[in-house]
Amino acid sequence: MPLFTNGVKQGASGSGASSADILKVDSGLSFTGGFTDRTTGAAGSSDVGSNRSYSAADATANRWMILGLDATQQAANDSIYWGSPDTASMDGYDATKGLFGGTQLPQGVTQLFDFSSTALSTDGSLSNGDLYLGAGGSLDFSTCQIGDLLECRFDFNIVPQIANSTLEVALLWVTRDSNDAATFSFSLTHSPLFFGTGTVGKTKLIRPVMTAYFASDEDINAVALPAIRCDNAIQIQPLTLLAAIQR
Repeated sequence: MPLFTNGVKQGASGSGASSADILKVDSGLSFTGGFTDRTTGAAGSSDVGSNRSYSAADATANRWMILGLDATQQAANDSIYWGSPDTASMDGYDATKGLFGGTQLPQGVTQLFDFSSTALSTDGSLSNGDLYLGAGGSLDFSTCQIGDLLECRFDFNIVPQIANSTLEVALLWVTRDSNDAATFSFSLTHSPLFFGTGTVGKTKLIRPVMTAYFASDEDINAVALPAIRCDNAIQIQPLTLLAAIQR
């Protein structure tokens, strides 16, 4: 029976593993810079992004602004920048699955991002009445398991436009039944971030981590994307999204 040691599957004799066996333990992750609004910089090797405006009107309406994903920017931004290991030569590598090409996904999970989903692409409201601005793409949990824990790190630059602004960051989460009909929607929020005097016009790199557990089949079939809202106009540069499954 195979054993797992330091993320590498060993044979019964303890012999080394092939590239196909590397990082196939139960837990795993995926990483992408494929944000629709990221037209500058590359995933993992650059913290430069492209500004998107959260307007004063958005702030007045208390709207969440979803940061979407798409296949075009994924292909442009998820470029391997290291020399060793040769990730692109590993068995099962698929460049459309993020920067690591699916080589670090958990056992049995085929992907954690869906760059073509339209489930959140139109403006709408959450179950508590909060409004949101829609966007394409989604995190994809369809091959995860009940009991899995998601840790999601959203990396972005923020450029305050007005002093004393409070920023909220969240994963907007929509559970769905077996027919893909939405059943409930809510925001999984990080602690609010405050930008006081002296921050206006200055770029700040933020990396909040949000978590979620899978309690039901509707969670497994959920769609989700990162989002922000602020009490004042602000600029955001979405950079990367790290999705890790812990078991």
